[in-house]
Amino acid sequence: MSEMRRLLTRRGPAWDDAARMGAPRSIRGGGVWKRGLRTGIVVLATAAFLIGQHAPALADDPLADLLRQKADLERAVQISRQNAERYRQVAGQYDAAAGQAIAHISELADQQNAAQSEAEALGYQIAIAEEQLQLVAFQMNETKALIDALKSDAASQSRLLGQREQQYGRHLRLTYRQALVSPLEMLLSSSSLAEFAGRLQAMVLVNRQDVQLANEIRVLRTETAAKQELASDKEKEILGLQDQVTKQRAALATNKLKYDGLVAEAQSSIDKQELLRQSATGLAGAARQQQSAATRELGQLNKQLEQTEALYEDLVAQQAARSGLAVFNGSKLPLWPIRGPLTSGFGPRWGGFHNGIDIAAPMFTTLRAACAGEVTTVGRPYIASGDTAVVVIIACARNFGILYGHLDDKKWPIVKVGQRVQAGDPIGYVGMTGWTTGPHLHFMTILNGRAVDPMPYMP
Repeated sequence: MSEMRRLLTRRGPAWDDAARMGAPRSIRGGGVWKRGLRTGIVVLATAAFLIGQHAPALADDPLADLLRQKADLERAVQISRQNAERYRQVAGQYDAAAGQAIAHISELADQQNAAQSEAEALGYQIAIAEEQLQLVAFQMNETKALIDALKSDAASQSRLLGQREQQYGRHLRLTYRQALVSPLEMLLSSSSLAEFAGRLQAMVLVNRQDVQLANEIRVLRTETAAKQELASDKEKEILGLQDQVTKQRAALATNKLKYDGLVAEAQSSIDKQELLRQSATGLAGAARQQQSAATRELGQLNKQLEQTEALYEDLVAQQAARSGLAVFNGSKLPLWPIRGPLTSGFGPRWGGFHNGIDIAAPMFTTLRAACAGEVTTVGRPYIASGDTAVVVIIACARNFGILYGHLDDKKWPIVKVGQRVQAGDPIGYVGMTGWTTGPHLHFMTILNGRAVDPMPYMP
């Protein structure tokens, strides 16, 4: 217990720690009985001193137990807060993963829609090509029928031409034989003039028919050749168009197959991303549930901590009550303990309750007594439970005290327990001892055993 008190106060022998001396001697003398008497007095004084030192230790037992309990709760609060923050970060990471999956799904959906549009467009082109091919096939059939008709006509005309050529040949032979007979011989060989005229008229008619046959044969040959050439050209043109359409249809079909593959691949990727999104969303929900559980646990621990701190405040009040000072009149404090930005106020915080104010300041900034009073605590009150925060408590009145937390331990507080200070006296230096993320002062005001908001009492 003496070790606990030493750690709590970190003090050395003070001027008022020596044993009280007896009254001054009025006579001189010596002897064994006097030496024995002096020895007895020394023994009694030493025993009284030890008893006087032991009594405060026994009185501090509830404080030490309470400090250990408070430190355990604060450590549990810190762990619970860290767990809640970790779960929040994990939930944020899973939310980010779900967001990335959704964005990827959107991109894949756009790609899928583009590929689907391309595939549909190619499908329309293939349908048009099929219709063109059917039209070409119909035209080919029509052209083939025309070619067959032309060939049939050509064959008929060829037969007619042969007949006409035979007839023309006969006429030529007849004309040739008649050309061997002179008109005089034809006249003399005719039985009458009428017969001669008939024979002469027949020769003229044959000549006219020969001319007509020759023209007809020439026209038939020209028309037949033209029809055959036209039919051949049409057939070649249709064959070329059919080949072009066939190739175009094959190319479009290949491209459509490609885009259909892209559409299927995009759908498969979307399905995979959807599974990832669902998994990330589920994990984020689980992390949030864990965060909620940690937050509830943090709230419960904070309530327990508040209850413990209330008891601690009672003990601080008891220390102030033993100071023998006057009763606090509710006036404002003479000065601020330090000047700096207020980083955290008095009241609810992190699901719990902050029983003081935090004032940020550079390391080793001098802290000053905000009131005149008696120093009741100097040291590390939570060291037994692992918290290394250096604390100074000053009783400003028998029912009002102030607490300084997180003081530096390299430049140890200037004041000692039992020391009387005046407002403005230096008491220590800003540090980062205990659980803190940066140099600052945790400043508390305790009135009638309860921590109250310091702001109404600040000048």
